[in-house]
Order: sequence, then C-alpha cells, then structure tokens
Amino acid sequence: MDACLVPSAAKPGACRCGRRAFVRHCMATCLCASTTRITAELLEGEPPEADLTRARREFEALAVEARALDFDRRIAFINVEVNQRIEYGADPASVPGADVWSTPCETMARGAGDCEDFAITKFFLLLASGYPQHGVRLLYARYSRIDLQAAPAPHMVALAQWPFVDPLVMDSVNPLLIALSRRDDLHPIFSFDQSAVWQQVDAVSMSPRRSGIRPWRTTLARAGQQLH
Repeated sequence: MDACLVPSAAKPGACRCGRRAFVRHCMATCLCASTTRITAELLEGEPPEADLTRARREFEALAVEARALDFDRRIAFINVEVNQRIEYGADPASVPGADVWSTPCETMARGAGDCEDFAITKFFLLLASGYPQHGVRLLYARYSRIDLQAAPAPHMVALAQWPFVDPLVMDSVNPLLIALSRRDDLHPIFSFDQSAVWQQVDAVSMSPRRSGIRPWRTTLARAGQQLH
C-alpha cells in the first residue's frame, strides 16, 4: 500500500473533527478513486491467462487443505502459507503512482504483492475454506514501528476470529497471530468485508451510503470472475 494513500490530514494530531468525520475523510480521500482509472490501469498489469489459471488451481488446493482444519488452525495455516508463498513487492511498474488492489489469483500468479494483496488473499482463502463469513474482515490502519521514529504508514491486514471478538491479526509484517488489542503498533481506521464497512472494528456498520470503497468493489468483481 503506497504511502500516498494517507493524506496529510490523516496523520496523528492533524484531525480535530472527531473520529466519525476522520473515517469519512480517509475513505473519501484515500480510497474512493475513480473506478475507470483503476480498471484501466489494472488491464495493463494483469498477469497472463495461463498464470491466472495456475493461480486459481493453487488457491483452490489451499482452500481444500484449510477446510480440513478447525477454525483456529485454519487461520494459522492460511496466514503462514500466504506469507511463505508471496514475496513483498510494490505494485506493477506498468501502473506508476497507482495503488492496485489485486485479486488472490493476480497476487498468486505474480508471486508478489504489497500489504493489501497479502490481506485480500488471506480474506478470500478463509471464505473459500468455509470459515464463517461474519468472522473475517479487512482492516485499514496506520502502522507504527515501535523501534523507529518514522511517521505511521498506511497498512492493511486481515482480521479473523469466530465469534468476532478481539480478532486475530493476519499480517504480512508480523507473522505471529496476535489479538488486535495487543497490537499497539496498529491504529485502526476502518474495517470492511464484502458487504459492509465499520469504523475501526465497531459492532455496528456504517450506513450503506457511506460504505462505498471503489477499489474494493472492482477487486470483488474481478475476483468473482477469476474464481468461478
């Protein structure tokens, strides 16, 4: 996830308008880019069809293997497998300046991705393995490395737990499964799944008119085509 996704107003201490307005600002400014722009850019960097087919088979095999495990072991298995199979890499050079939200097949076909690509792949694998839909979310957050003085950076992780209480963080940075309440280096902004968006990890979702995340909708549409 490129640092340009977080506007200056999203930096700690810069927002004085309250949490709800801050979340709306982040969603509107950071994530609701032009759908046409995102789709056009993705066409340039999309992996070849043969690689997508191979990746779909790999994805389906992992989902079957995960399905044989209980819920807790399923989370750990998927977290480890994705972290080991995918290397961290910036978005394709063919889309300079853009932040591409890849589908699981696109990420696995390339064998590389950035934080949201790791998180999205884990999210879809959990659902494909039969994990309860309401026990999985994606979390958009600010990440602060405790040992450094650098400003917090945008970061995305997958969250999983059933029931969804103090969920475990499935991270590409920290490989350990740790409850969100113990991740002092993560500062949640909002979480979301296929149908709703929540402020931070609240129990009540935001109203539908405020829950549109265009890059996510385009990713969902492509994933639906590639995985079926």
